[in-house]
Amino acid sequence: MHIAEPLAIYSLHFDRGDADSGTVALWSPITDTRLGEQPEWIRDHRAEPIAYVRGARPSVQVSLLANHFVPASFELSAFGRSLSPAHGPDTPIRWLGPHPVTLERTAGWSTLAEPVPFNRPLPNHIGTHSLELQWVAEWTDADGSARQLFLGNSRHELFTTGAPMREGGAGAPPSGAYVPLVRWSSRWCAGLESRKDICDALLRGLPETGLRYGVPAWTVRHMLTVGGGMCGGWYQLFQQLANCQGVTLEGRTLHLVPKDDPRTDEVRWEAMVAVAPGINQLEPSRLTRLQGRFHDCVRYPFAPDEPVELLGRVESRYVFMAGWDDGHCLNFLEDSGRLYLYDACFRTEAVELDMPLPSADGRPVRLGAESSFRRRYLHPTLPFLMGTLRANGRLWEVDLGRNEFGITVGTEQVPEIDIMWTR
Repeated sequence: MHIAEPLAIYSLHFDRGDADSGTVALWSPITDTRLGEQPEWIRDHRAEPIAYVRGARPSVQVSLLANHFVPASFELSAFGRSLSPAHGPDTPIRWLGPHPVTLERTAGWSTLAEPVPFNRPLPNHIGTHSLELQWVAEWTDADGSARQLFLGNSRHELFTTGAPMREGGAGAPPSGAYVPLVRWSSRWCAGLESRKDICDALLRGLPETGLRYGVPAWTVRHMLTVGGGMCGGWYQLFQQLANCQGVTLEGRTLHLVPKDDPRTDEVRWEAMVAVAPGINQLEPSRLTRLQGRFHDCVRYPFAPDEPVELLGRVESRYVFMAGWDDGHCLNFLEDSGRLYLYDACFRTEAVELDMPLPSADGRPVRLGAESSFRRRYLHPTLPFLMGTLRANGRLWEVDLGRNEFGITVGTEQVPEIDIMWTR
């Protein structure tokens, strides 16, 4: 790089890793490093995004590069277009300065001793912004002549978030969030205020990420690097998207409780079954689906000695096995006395439930046919239960190793279902 100007802006550092910076720390999912470990903007070399909670008043550490014929003292300013609709998009304002500067050396690099504060706060709403600054030095010569020197432009991708984040969530970096999550959530939720509206906008925006369900990844960083994940990663990702805007969600894992009948060797139930392909999939993922012949029961309940019509279908489906080792991960929002369920994998809208937030104590809970959780979520989302059952004179066993899927019964046909919740 060769800079011919007598004096130029060389680097700008916003997230300096201290409380005074006031930034939302942004992390790269590729390197798992904080972008602010180096100046976010370095002339001709680097231009990383920056983020603040809405209404914040930033400050920036400025480094200058002097070449020749540079005044030892001057005032530094930065001008740019307003980000506020009230001023109009073409209204130029002085974002920083005039800030007095005295250079220790008039050739080479100089970093100002103190960060330079902005003259005004950032927009007081969620959004994404393009901030372009024109930097100038101003001074008065010995003969009283006013002088001005252009130091260069800097362009910044800027996010304003809704409220301070809760640090250290599941799968999150030590502070702040991964860059794509802040970028997506700030764009999808631009101008929104209510927690419910923010979560609804996030759910609607998820297909835009291109991330797919059914990819073997269980953390947010892993999902961002391989292009998708399982429900254990998706519910963390949705939690972190909401957390970027200051909204806290409760995560729960839904488990099916199996019940063995030693008299008949039957097991009700061994798995919950989903037939939908999942977000951004045209068919169930070949990486995690079960492919084979499913025997769907036309009616239930039935006695072991009754003739039962079974519809044999060769299909691909997802299976969530009963017990502690498997389950389906979900998010819940409590807002204005109501409870909303968000399933980032299979649903495109929130599900309002007439129930309290489930306790994550792992205790069995029996759901009757009138349960709002069953009617509004479980029946349409996980429409089958898989079991080892006796019918038509034989035992139909569930043995995934032999690709045997027992009998699948419509979830809505089962009188009572035992489940449990964990985090």
